[in-house]
Amino acid sequence: MDAKSTKRGFGASLATVLLLAGIAALANGTSAQADANTTSAVSSGPTAFTQAVPAGQPSEYNKPLERCANGVNHPISGANPVLSEPATTRFTSNVALSQYVTFSGNQWYGNYQFVFTNTSSQTLSTDCAVLVFQAPSGSDNHGYTATQQYGHPQQDYLEVPRGNGVSFYIARIDFHDVPLNERQVGPGQSFTYSLGVLPNSAITLDQIRDSLKFTADLDLAANDSLIKHYGTNRLTN
Repeated sequence: MDAKSTKRGFGASLATVLLLAGIAALANGTSAQADANTTSAVSSGPTAFTQAVPAGQPSEYNKPLERCANGVNHPISGANPVLSEPATTRFTSNVALSQYVTFSGNQWYGNYQFVFTNTSSQTLSTDCAVLVFQAPSGSDNHGYTATQQYGHPQQDYLEVPRGNGVSFYIARIDFHDVPLNERQVGPGQSFTYSLGVLPNSAITLDQIRDSLKFTADLDLAANDSLIKHYGTNRLTN
């Protein structure tokens, strides 16, 4: 699915509050507070990792390059296992990344963005990577972007509500019909996963940031075991 994030401007009242706060801070001889709608960055993952390079060309669907190009739903019975697993409370990753969360919008609708930076000296492929995190329930728009050329991302995706206005989200990023370099992020380059949803005070930006577990596909197994475990659905392209 090649979903694009929906971005809506801050409401006038929120902008006014932020402006007045900044003026008050300057009047008191202090600097304004950091943007309340952006968290600080946190880091995780080993600085050195080994990632297998897939063989094949775009649209060769029997070759490893296109291992996540096509997918099916993986329904499971009973309660989703993510509900009984220990929740991630500190950002974790199997590759070297920094990550922060930013919010743009208002009290009626907003866009949460996980902004990742490759902090290693190696080129990272994000193809078939799995993200598991918590955020407000009811997202209707979610997608992938990058600071360097990328093409044709889609997703295996699932929302699992906790029942308190917060949900677990599981997403595998899948590319199709593009060369390897459009599935990669170089050293120091960034990529973003966004979620459009009605905000909910039941979970803070820091808690959203810290809830995320990122699993890159290092062995060309496509993280299939994870998406089958959680019972994801393949979204249409």
